Amino acid sequence: MKRYIAILAAMLLLLASCGPVKRMGHMASVADAVWTYSLAHPDGFTLELATMTEPARGLCVAYEATQSSHSRSSLDAVVAHAAAHDGFVGGWMDARDSLYYFDSVRVFPEDSLAAALRFGRAQHQKALFRLSTGEEIRYD
Repeated sequence: MKRYIAILAAMLLLLASCGPVKRMGHMASVADAVWTYSLAHPDGFTLELATMTEPARGLCVAYEATQSSHSRSSLDAVVAHAAAHDGFVGGWMDARDSLYYFDSVRVFPEDSLAAALRFGRAQHQKALFRLSTGEEIRYD
């Protein structure tokens, strides 16, 4: 597993060293790395694309623009959105419909619950996720 993480980190360092034009050509490679990561984390994950690491703390709220992304083919758009916005991608299994979701997410500090809730409502989300406790905070 450590070797796998090191390879993903090296891919992202290479991507970060490219200029904007080259970087766009490598979005599919980053999406491939995220896809592979998701297969190893079937219960879910949040990744910072710049480092391919999972933050330990924060409140994750998905962007509406990338919701309903369930497949490898939709992951390119999710990664592109994340790269253009906050740089985080989340993946999670919804037990209610048995679908694995990919989202571009914004990660708020854990002491910013009110701001995260406002953002989530504006993005028409049903819940947000607290990384430090693994707690889903539902709006309803």
